[in-house]
Amino acid sequence: MKSVKDEAFRTYGRVLDMDVSEFMDEVQKLPEAPQGQVLYEASIPAFEQTKLFLKFMDEVYGGMPIEFGCCHGFNDKLNGLEYHRDSEINIAGTDMILMVGHRWDIDYGDNSYDTSKVEAFFVPKGTVVEIFATTLHYAPCGVEGKEFRSGVVLPGGTNEALDVVPEAKGESRMLFAINKWLLVHPESGETGRVGLLKGKNRSVRDFE
Repeated sequence: MKSVKDEAFRTYGRVLDMDVSEFMDEVQKLPEAPQGQVLYEASIPAFEQTKLFLKFMDEVYGGMPIEFGCCHGFNDKLNGLEYHRDSEINIAGTDMILMVGHRWDIDYGDNSYDTSKVEAFFVPKGTVVEIFATTLHYAPCGVEGKEFRSGVVLPGGTNEALDVVPEAKGESRMLFAINKWLLVHPESGETGRVGLLKGKNRSVRDFE
């Protein structure tokens, strides 16, 4: 499997050189997710009281209001792909795997994406990854069936419920939440304002 440190990842994002020791201490304190579930919390006070939070806000996001939360649990399949109007930062609290694609491969005629275009990248524990706004991504996958833990940094308000729901037309048919455009595979069971992932619901085993 490819690594986020490989040349092949350059069109999807980049690795940042940052001291994440404070985060690594805090993320280990979270209770384990229930088997077979993925949990997401957009804002965790213990994370947002670290010096790392200020560094992300002041330097990486240029002073924008941000949220620092966590996605963790048990996952080995694609299920969906999302994108934002900005970069997302992931901090690997454990070894994990990211499945990613390019926004420019979305067919905006029917808001669909061919999953054969997805690539997978290994993210070593302690690695900070910037995922570009042009990159399709979703919940990471664990390694060897273990729970993954990923810090998630985004502009404040991202993933919250929409205040104003625009007409379900064009790209807006995929506008699932604030700053979140979502495409899902039929196997995911997710419905609503979403696009369609066509093809196999890929798993980490497809990339071994």
